[in-house]
Amino acid sequence: MFNRLTRIASLVLAFGFFISCSSLQSSTKQTNTASNLSEKQLREQIDSVDKQLQDNQQSPDLLYQKGNLLTKLARKQEDPAQRSSLYSEVHQSLFKAAQLYRNSTAADTEKAQELLKVTWSNEHNQGVQTLQHDSTEGHPNFERAAAHFNNATIIIPDSAISYKMEAKTFYKNQQPGKAIKVLEEARNKIDDMPSMLMEQLAFLYLESNQTEKAVQVYEETESFSTVNLNLLHGLSNAYISAGDHRKAAALLTQLVERKPENVIYGESLATELYFIAKQELENVIPNMREGNTITETDFSNADSLLNRAEKQFRKTLDKNPKDQELMLSFARFYQNSASKYQQLLPFVKQENKVPIESSIKKYVSASIPLLEKVVGQRPDEQRIWQNLYQAYSFLGMEEKAQNAKSNL
Repeated sequence: MFNRLTRIASLVLAFGFFISCSSLQSSTKQTNTASNLSEKQLREQIDSVDKQLQDNQQSPDLLYQKGNLLTKLARKQEDPAQRSSLYSEVHQSLFKAAQLYRNSTAADTEKAQELLKVTWSNEHNQGVQTLQHDSTEGHPNFERAAAHFNNATIIIPDSAISYKMEAKTFYKNQQPGKAIKVLEEARNKIDDMPSMLMEQLAFLYLESNQTEKAVQVYEETESFSTVNLNLLHGLSNAYISAGDHRKAAALLTQLVERKPENVIYGESLATELYFIAKQELENVIPNMREGNTITETDFSNADSLLNRAEKQFRKTLDKNPKDQELMLSFARFYQNSASKYQQLLPFVKQENKVPIESSIKKYVSASIPLLEKVVGQRPDEQRIWQNLYQAYSFLGMEEKAQNAKSNL
């Protein structure tokens, strides 16, 4: 990892993109003329400094001079991607100079660190400006912008904001694999990886179907902040993708408590409760197939979960009464629950069938008003008429079943 000296600089800079060069005015007057030198002249001066460093490797002034010349040389490269090797040398020279200055009594102890800041700022800001300028013309040069941000991370290797912007640039350019690599590099370079980067990395893992990695990063990030709702939502999505419905439901319960009006949180929680109940019911079937006696208590956990799911759907719909997709999800919940109980009937003794049959009829009946309300607004949707036809037919509502069938 990196010395605290540089880390502090990157954290301070993260709060603003643009930094004035005026702070360097007094400490760089003697080297400003280097800007007027040709590329050949700059390389000759760098070679000269390198020869002097062979005899005096611990000279902060020589290291600073080399770093300053390298920054000038780098800026003469039109293509920002061609600057990266030069900036690697800039970082090595100025970082070492800053350490040596800090351990000395020199009056200009901060000048190497300041030059690192300004050089970083120049590259980072050019990346931002490339995105902003090109976006107004409709043709963003993502590769050029990413090269600028990459240069910024070479200059100050734990500058979190530059990693974030580089990854974002690759993602916008439909290169999620490169975005992931950038953030994985940041994770190796930054001692205390900011939660914003961890969340960004976890999201990209999840989007690229690397579910296990997404869960791992989200869980690690959650330890930094359990009040970040986007983070909790992302982790719940990762659990859902991994099929861990219980953990997903636990997080979604927290989200619903904090944002009860949020339709996504409410619907997701209800759906996850259904999936847990589904698992409970499926666990009963093997025992039933083996002829083991099944009692009412074997269904109690599933019944309780389905009741919680139904109440959650109802609460969410009460707060979002015009949400048609939510109505459809609620209706599907009822019909899926009925279907899952129906699968158990062949294995249940006659005396135990009545409560299960009653639950099936209740769930199918409850789905009908929801489906009817939506189909009134969307009469051309065949899947809704199909669901209505099945529900009407099951309940013996022949006239309505025929009407639904005529719309298929």
